[in-house]
Amino acid sequence: MTVRIISGERRGANILTPDGFETRPLRDRIRQALFNMLRPDVRGSVVLDAFAGSGAVGLEALSNGAEYVLFVENSKPAAHTVRVNLTKLRYEEQGELVLGPSPQAIREAKRRPAPFTHLLLMPPYESGLCESVLSYEPLLKVCREDCIAVCEIHEDEPFELPAGWKITCDRKYGITRLLFLVRA
Repeated sequence: MTVRIISGERRGANILTPDGFETRPLRDRIRQALFNMLRPDVRGSVVLDAFAGSGAVGLEALSNGAEYVLFVENSKPAAHTVRVNLTKLRYEEQGELVLGPSPQAIREAKRRPAPFTHLLLMPPYESGLCESVLSYEPLLKVCREDCIAVCEIHEDEPFELPAGWKITCDRKYGITRLLFLVRA
């Protein structure tokens, strides 16, 4: 299956997705809505795509002018797909891939140029991993105080707001909810 980049300098480019059902790429319509909201803040940003899958969300950030994206992926086949997509779109210099579980694997990053400005968290539904990442102290130490986080969860999934964050926007797209948070 292929997914396309929705906006920015690589708009219209097709990227690969991993085979099978292990990953769930964020639908085009939702990615477009997400980046319509984030676009004013993305240029020059330092982004964490904590559950990269195909890398579509982080690649969309790069296409919209992000300075750097750290892609973290626990699945070897999905990580391979991210690497192929980074090369295909010529973003090898601006993107770094770390293989391992989020949030612990974030420590393996070698090139992160500055504190994270954006956390893009699209984990498997019903996993509770958004809350785990948002409360992971070593990550919070490398985030700006005005860091923006976006969590994708299932519409019926409970979400316990971690200390130090506040929800600024809650949008629903079919069965998908996007929660926009800032550090409190």
